Amino acid sequence: MFKIKLLDLKREYLFLRKEINTQIKDSIRTQDWVLGRKVEEFEERAAKYLGVKYTVGVNSGTDALLISLRSLALKIKRKEFFEEKDEIITPAFTFLATAEAIVRAGASPHFVDIDLSTFTIDPDQIEKAITKNTVGILPVHLYGFSCVMERILNLAQKYNLFVVEDCAQALGAEFKNKKVGSFADLGAFSFFPSKNLGAWGDAGLIATNSKHLAKICKALRNHGQFKKYDAEFLGYNSRLDSLQAAILLAKFKYLNKFNSLRKRVARIYDTELSKIEEVEFVRIKNQRPVYHLYPIRLATKRSRDRLLEFLNSQGIQARIYYPKPIYKMKAYESFKKSILNNTEEAVSKSLCLPVHPFLKEEEVFYVVGKIKEFFFKK
Repeated sequence: MFKIKLLDLKREYLFLRKEINTQIKDSIRTQDWVLGRKVEEFEERAAKYLGVKYTVGVNSGTDALLISLRSLALKIKRKEFFEEKDEIITPAFTFLATAEAIVRAGASPHFVDIDLSTFTIDPDQIEKAITKNTVGILPVHLYGFSCVMERILNLAQKYNLFVVEDCAQALGAEFKNKKVGSFADLGAFSFFPSKNLGAWGDAGLIATNSKHLAKICKALRNHGQFKKYDAEFLGYNSRLDSLQAAILLAKFKYLNKFNSLRKRVARIYDTELSKIEEVEFVRIKNQRPVYHLYPIRLATKRSRDRLLEFLNSQGIQARIYYPKPIYKMKAYESFKKSILNNTEEAVSKSLCLPVHPFLKEEEVFYVVGKIKEFFFKK
């Protein structure tokens, strides 16, 4: 049993109990369960927060990606799905849902390397990977850090490509004072319980400034229907239910506060870990991250593995995100990839520390103290 967890939803509920219970009781009173007023209210609040014109609530972050890509296939290709020859450039160092959505939308992922300083996709590698078959770019704002969106958008404009942002881990993060999810054709968000804003199950959201794409996404989430009982194209049962929207509404007003508390924890880590030569951490430039996770990188895989084992033995729930790059998974090993040295290094040498908003200061210093003990008392 870990004394210090990566995530503590029990502490979160105890803090939010009154607001959550009020929202749930209101949902029970109205009996408005599917695509009801709570969903509309949540969509409106999310759009205002992100600075976009339209948002579409769906039932998971994975579906947010898939439906975003399907909407672009319908708009750009005039087809329900992409073709296998259509390539979408994306990193291999992320959760596998990113690549899964590309394949389920009919296209092929083209995996490129990351920038080790931020663990996000390297724009230089994007440009090298562009071919006549490239149709889009799917950057991932990993761990709550923003990709270099300015350069990615310039490449998209130069080569006439679409961009879909994977914002699953980065609600509230900013690049040059603009929130992620508001830069590209569409942004996809996840509200899985572990996220900075988490539902009590699966939930997701699509953000866009395109009225046309928003309309298509709304149809795709509801069996392809623009009009009831009349499917225009193949869609999904991917509606955000009102109970999840109610829980998200209860939590939403605390999102900025919780993200600030994550930053407070990260600042302590930054200060204390800078004293340890063997530990590398993300140094911020031109962005405001939200620290969904706090990654560190060590000099060798052996050192990483030994530190992880030691921290776990001391009651600290550190964890590896991610232990295998997507292109080495059987389902994706046939797809194109560039040279991915940084990805391999991140997989073998990085781990993540607890950074949730309900960590007490003494718990953060306990983590830091144990890391120092590992390195200085060998």
